[in-house]
Amino acid sequence: MDRRRFLSGGQVLAASAAITAALSLAPPAARAQNLKPFTIGYNQWIGYVGLFEALDKGYFKAVGLDVQPKQFPGPADSVPPLMAGKLDATLTTADTVILLEGRSPTPVKNVYIIDTSDGADGVIAQASIKSVRDLRGKTVAATIGQCNELLLLKALAAAGMTQNDVKITNMDADAAGAAVVANRVPAAVTWEPWITNAAKHGAHVIFTSHQAPNTLLDTIAASGPTMTQRTADLRNFIAAYSKGTAYALAHPDDAVRLAAKFLGAAPADAKNMLTKVKLYTIADNRGLIGTPARPGLAPAAAKQIAAFFVAQKQLKSAPDTSGVFTSEFLPK
Repeated sequence: MDRRRFLSGGQVLAASAAITAALSLAPPAARAQNLKPFTIGYNQWIGYVGLFEALDKGYFKAVGLDVQPKQFPGPADSVPPLMAGKLDATLTTADTVILLEGRSPTPVKNVYIIDTSDGADGVIAQASIKSVRDLRGKTVAATIGQCNELLLLKALAAAGMTQNDVKITNMDADAAGAAVVANRVPAAVTWEPWITNAAKHGAHVIFTSHQAPNTLLDTIAASGPTMTQRTADLRNFIAAYSKGTAYALAHPDDAVRLAAKFLGAAPADAKNMLTKVKLYTIADNRGLIGTPARPGLAPAAAKQIAAFFVAQKQLKSAPDTSGVFTSEFLPK
């Protein structure tokens, strides 16, 4: 999905200012340390509250890293710069890496599972469209080739339909949500806050990621050079990120405040959005990823996603997904 960018122009400036402010929150003594630059890609998404907390609380600096976030429109957009060596890691989605592996095997791996969407993404539609079946023959706005298209395909499959039953127009999820609210398209795949906003403007939700569990997994992905040449830094980044997530889980009010600040959202909206994602820590990741001998839920989900892409002719054949997740870089 060209997912997780839902800010207006003014809000983008506000969020960028929040990121900049967070990067300078550490005391002068900490800033004077010989910190290692660590550049990451990300896009605006409520599930990245662990990143916001780690930046705000100085957790990255505490492990010797000067984390430099670079914002992209969607989760797949940061992968080419990652492969080109312009990023040390990126926050993306598991299906992005699976598609990449299926089209041309690469050294990019999912090294940490950040969260799973549990209702924060969905298909919204005009009031006259009562169910997914009512989309037959109608136009649906979605970002082609990204994870919101995957969610649409899941919704259609659950209704006994395929993409051939609808007309997909390529649109980023922010614009798609706005287009439904403005009555420019009958339906769209989008995320919060457009899912909540739909009800305020006469539209409604007909399918969410809650009905497609473990489909939209947000991850930290790293390329070969980072995994081989910056192993300790990658582990430290994951440790600090997970500490930020743990803090957010233990202090939900602070997480809401900070998420609202970083995302340019109202606190009430941020609080609602946080109920629709499941955040994961290092301990969770050990069970989710597992080991080659005892794989967890994530490798099994990867196989299902790959098979689904093949069934929908997004891939010619299912890639070997056994290596798209690795627990090698989880801190001990």
